[in-house]
Amino acid sequence: MPCVDDTIAAIASAPEGALRGIVRLSGLEVVRCLERCFRPCPLRDLRRASRACVIPGHVLLPPPLGELECYLYLWPNARSYTRQPAAELHTLGSPPLLEAALRLVCKAGARLAEPGEFTLRAFLAGRMDLTQAEAVLGVIDAHDRRELHVALAQLAGGLAVPLNTLRHELLELLAQVEAGLDFADEGLELL
Repeated sequence: MPCVDDTIAAIASAPEGALRGIVRLSGLEVVRCLERCFRPCPLRDLRRASRACVIPGHVLLPPPLGELECYLYLWPNARSYTRQPAAELHTLGSPPLLEAALRLVCKAGARLAEPGEFTLRAFLAGRMDLTQAEAVLGVIDAHDRRELHVALAQLAGGLAVPLNTLRHELLELLAQVEAGLDFADEGLELL
């Protein structure tokens, strides 16, 4: 199992070119990593952010690319998807630029995330249950509207609700069986 305390990064937008693209980071050292590769405009101390915010600025890509304009979406506390400090760099959706930005944040202290690792961290932090974590993959892999609808329903708790109801009923039955065993010699009928 991968370590859940280090800082991870991945491209979070579709692999084809687009107007906008996203590089996502999560982990305890997000701010320190960003201090090495992102310049806010106007200049400000990222460590002073106490709640979610959007900060315009530039990613400092190596030559010949230079400064790349972007917006930093920063969650400096545990109110993110993974319940860790997290950030997203929103910039041009050119795959070579996103790859360069990803290499830059990895050079600044993050490591490449394993497939599904952001969702794994959200699950381990109690942000979602196992059926919802599996539904995230279903949403990503959906090939048509029907598959997407099923996955979204599962993500919204479609499978968890009946399972929780069944769990509650089984616990009630178990309590009755245990009470029956405890008071068997007293002649009480428990139902």
